[in-house]
Amino acid sequence: MSQTPKRRFGDRKDGRRLRHTQSVFAVMPHIMKKRSDSQVFFDDYIEIDELEQYVRRMRKEHDMPAFSLYHMFVTACMRMFVLRPRLNRFVMNGKIYARNTLSTSMTVKRELHQNGLEATIKPQFEKTDTVFDVYRRINEAMEKEVKDAEGENATDVAANILNRCPAWIVRAFVNFIIFCDNRGWLNDFINKISPFHTSFYLTDVGSIGIEPIYHHIYDFGTTSVFMAIGKKQRIPVADLDGNITVKKIIRIRLVLDERICDGHYYAESFRMFRRLLKKPEVLEVPPTEFPEDTWI
Repeated sequence: MSQTPKRRFGDRKDGRRLRHTQSVFAVMPHIMKKRSDSQVFFDDYIEIDELEQYVRRMRKEHDMPAFSLYHMFVTACMRMFVLRPRLNRFVMNGKIYARNTLSTSMTVKRELHQNGLEATIKPQFEKTDTVFDVYRRINEAMEKEVKDAEGENATDVAANILNRCPAWIVRAFVNFIIFCDNRGWLNDFINKISPFHTSFYLTDVGSIGIEPIYHHIYDFGTTSVFMAIGKKQRIPVADLDGNITVKKIIRIRLVLDERICDGHYYAESFRMFRRLLKKPEVLEVPPTEFPEDTWI
């Protein structure tokens, strides 16, 4: 695996600046200055009949009782970001950066009952991680930050401190953080605990029994991809001969920053995502290639 490029003038702690860009991408961040200006929407579904069988087999054969479809979706996303590195970019202050790390933010319940409080975790991944590594990292993050229903993680502590402050102090603090973030001066601690500074944000609204939503990507932070996973359902599907079969699926919806790469790259990436979930065994071993983020 290639080493992280040496930091140059103009790079950030969390990403290296991409200087040799296609002309249109060099201009787009100045036309669409915010993520809310540049977000595009994508809808798809994943067939899960065979995937559920795989999950049950993994639970039994590898002693992974908590293993679920959610772990499979996270692993497939993570591997997609490794093999399609342009997805792991972000735009800040009119410039495009390649992120140095690979992480996902996710919201989980502290308690299983209906009114259980939620918490946000942000496990960090390595490019060589397999489905077993992802399962372990997610579970470790949940055990550390969530299982103690009376405890608070660092994100909760920071939010609660701000919640006790007058509104003008909160506004001043947030404006200061945005000012620093725009210039790459953000403190490592803030970057570490912020769920808005991550490769992708993943939410499982299917766990509360609803269809996936189109969740906006935040203007604050650096997240360029937001995926929502919906509930399990059955739909009729026609093959090329017109024969109708009923398939069990999960629908996904994504909101993407169109400034980081073109539509063709996005389309090929999500075709890869579908292929990975269709043959999940490939996620049991590390990838054999680690493409660099270039514009060529």
